[in-house]
Amino acid sequence: MFQGKIKANFIKTIIDATAILVDEAKFKIADDGIYGRTVDPAHVGMIDFKLKKEAFDDYDCKEETEIGIDLDKLKTALKVATSEEMVELKYEKEEGRLKVSIGNLTRKIALLDVTEMPDTKIPSLELPAEIVISTVEFHQAIKAAESISDHVTLIADKESFELVAEGDTDIVELRLSKEQLYSLKCEERVKSMFPLDYLSDMVKVARGKSEELTINLGNNYPIKLSFEMAGGYIKIMYLLAPRIESE
Repeated sequence: MFQGKIKANFIKTIIDATAILVDEAKFKIADDGIYGRTVDPAHVGMIDFKLKKEAFDDYDCKEETEIGIDLDKLKTALKVATSEEMVELKYEKEEGRLKVSIGNLTRKIALLDVTEMPDTKIPSLELPAEIVISTVEFHQAIKAAESISDHVTLIADKESFELVAEGDTDIVELRLSKEQLYSLKCEERVKSMFPLDYLSDMVKVARGKSEELTINLGNNYPIKLSFEMAGGYIKIMYLLAPRIESE
């Protein structure tokens, strides 16, 4: 049995963050919080999130369990709640449904069979560069790049971080020195290209939720994007495969 009470904005962020990659997901409910990790069908993007019990106003989990959720159904149920409104979640194994209550309104959502959902492992990656950037500034650059291209190149070295998008005729560039970033750790020059549709969705989730975004980057390696909210009790991490340039 599990029940918890949480601010609508917090649970909506988790659902929205996962729904950009998949329609259904497996969530693990443990005594210290709710965890989820899933990869999109094309194996291009991956999410790993932690929703610690401290993010909840009330949290009670009697037994660790896994539930399979149709994300569209849950998004629809949460749509009626304002950001600051409290959402009560309740799950009892015998009933096999997730009960979502907002005020006096309750929706019982049928759950999916988790045995059909594979476990996702985080690949072991050595990413030499770590950039901590303003989420707003990075989102603006991604939006500008989208208007001229479907991919973007990210470059980092000891002194700066760059975003470059090249269209048929136009170029969008963002260049930030070490001093203009929250932090920059990079001993060697690294460069990777990424599909903008995925990257844009991922950054959009972070915008308005966290002031800063941490980017881990390598040479033609996946990018790792991570951010926190609710005082660090909610952590969301994305991995996105690179788009390899043809010679």
